[in-house]
Amino acid sequence: MLNVSRLSADYGAIRAVRGVDLKVEAGSLSVLLGANGAGKSTTLRSIAGLHRPVQGSIRLDDREISKLPLHKVVRAGLAFVPEGRMVVAPLTVEENLELSRFSGRADEPDLVDRVYQLFPRLAERRRQKAGLMSGGEQQMLAIGRALMTKPQMLVLDEPSMGLAPAIVDLVFEAIVALHKQGQSILLVEQNAAIALSICDYGWVMKRGQIVVEGRPDELKQNPEVLEAYLS
Repeated sequence: MLNVSRLSADYGAIRAVRGVDLKVEAGSLSVLLGANGAGKSTTLRSIAGLHRPVQGSIRLDDREISKLPLHKVVRAGLAFVPEGRMVVAPLTVEENLELSRFSGRADEPDLVDRVYQLFPRLAERRRQKAGLMSGGEQQMLAIGRALMTKPQMLVLDEPSMGLAPAIVDLVFEAIVALHKQGQSILLVEQNAAIALSICDYGWVMKRGQIVVEGRPDELKQNPEVLEAYLS
């Protein structure tokens, strides 16, 4: 379980996140919605150890991770896929996956096979250099790299951004499959309709604060959510 309590964080000279509380239950798929500039990415980067919060607590199960550097957050069991598909362009697909294996918590021989089962297209391109792949394939690889660390909590920032609709479908089919396998997931997604169709719980951020939260059926009926994200 991921428990974020009273999280505040700055973005430059601006207090981008103020007093955020959220709890992602083990095995759940939860979504954080909000307009551009609402503080979603700052929240995720703070959770992942890329951004030092000003105050607040971030706990993964019973362990406080808010002051840990990124590599120790990964070893604690949290993997972050940032917006922008961070892959190592000169390396092949398989080399990218194997490189990520050493950052994680377990060295299991079947981790690569698990990624290939989830994304068969990566298996087809295992010898291809990552920098020569399409944006959608790079997004699959970025998620695959995160899975190679065997995360307890998978955090995804805008996985559909810039992708063709057919590729978006493939990416979300994989996210749903992971959820069904018991993977805990926290997702920031610009496509609220898709996110609310697959999640267990959600929050809406506005100006750095949580303004609405609830189950997807509740959020879909909320006038503020309907007007801003589903109209």
